Amino acid sequence: MTRCVSGVVVAGVLAMTLGVGARQAGEPKSVTASVTVTTSDSRRNVAVLSKGEPPFLFCIDLATALPAKIAYEGKARIVYRPLPPMDVPAGVKVEGPEDVASALAVLPAGGKGWLFLAERETPVLSGRDAAAAGAATVPALVVRRVDWVAADGGPRRGMDIESCFVSGG
Repeated sequence: MTRCVSGVVVAGVLAMTLGVGARQAGEPKSVTASVTVTTSDSRRNVAVLSKGEPPFLFCIDLATALPAKIAYEGKARIVYRPLPPMDVPAGVKVEGPEDVASALAVLPAGGKGWLFLAERETPVLSGRDAAAAGAATVPALVVRRVDWVAADGGPRRGMDIESCFVSGG
C-alpha cells in the first residue's frame, strides 16, 4: 500500500512539474506598433502601451530601480512569449489578460532597446539578435499583460498605465 501511495505522489509531483514546464513552452510573438514606454517615479516599474493597433499594455516590475527613467514614444517591435492556457473544464468561461512569460523585448525602430528578463526565464531573443538590436538586458521580477476583452465582446479593458505603477513584486 505504501509503495502504491508513493507512486501516486511521485506521479503527481512529476505531472505538476511537467505541467509547469509545458506552460513555459511556446514560440515568441512579435508585433510592431506605435508605443509609449515609460517608468514610474520610483523607476521600479515600466509600462509599454500601444497607441494604436494592435492594442496592448504590458507592465513590468523591475528587480532594482533603473539608473534613469525610460521615456520613449514611437514605433517599436515588441517580442513576448504567451503562455499556453491552463486546462479549463468544459463550459467554464475564463476572462482576463493573456498570460505571458516574464520576458519582453522592446526594440525601437531607430535605436537601442530593452530586454526585460526575469531570473530563470528564457529570453525572447537570442543573444546575437539582442546584441544586433542594441537591446540592454534589464532584470525584471515579472512581466504582465494587463489588457483584455470580455468573452462576450465589448471594449478592451486594462489599458490604463497607472495600473502598472502599483507594484506586484
